[in-house]
Amino acid sequence: MSERFMMSTTSSGLLSPKMLGYWTEGNLHDVPDESGVYCVFRAARDPETEEMRVQELLYVGEHRSARYGLEHNASYGEWRSRLDSGDELWFSMGLCGQANRERLCAALINAHKPRFNGHSEYLERFPFDETTVHIYGKKDKLQSIFTVYPQP
Repeated sequence: MSERFMMSTTSSGLLSPKMLGYWTEGNLHDVPDESGVYCVFRAARDPETEEMRVQELLYVGEHRSARYGLEHNASYGEWRSRLDSGDELWFSMGLCGQANRERLCAALINAHKPRFNGHSEYLERFPFDETTVHIYGKKDKLQSIFTVYPQP
């Protein structure tokens, strides 16, 4: 497995995904067809540099195929409908095996509270053991290191 696909996990509850991306709607087919978590962002033109930049985390999900999870998400149309003129959807993903995928997704939702995860049980409740997440790679608008604690 290449370095870009690594995620380390220890028995103490450390998850360390490398976030890959960014992909736009035009190259969404290039997202790896692998197990993992994925993030949906709103990107807009920076007024100072005129470059497109990530502005806001909109949604976090997980699927046995991150590409499939993104392409077939029931909220896709809603994400697009909430963009302002000139904004774009950008996507990132971190490869993660089935054993830790839901836990990592729950930790990201619990810590970041994306607006399109409004109905997620993980917004206010984290049903897993204490988990520290150390994100590296393409992590704009994501906390680099955070810990979530069990909440009954």
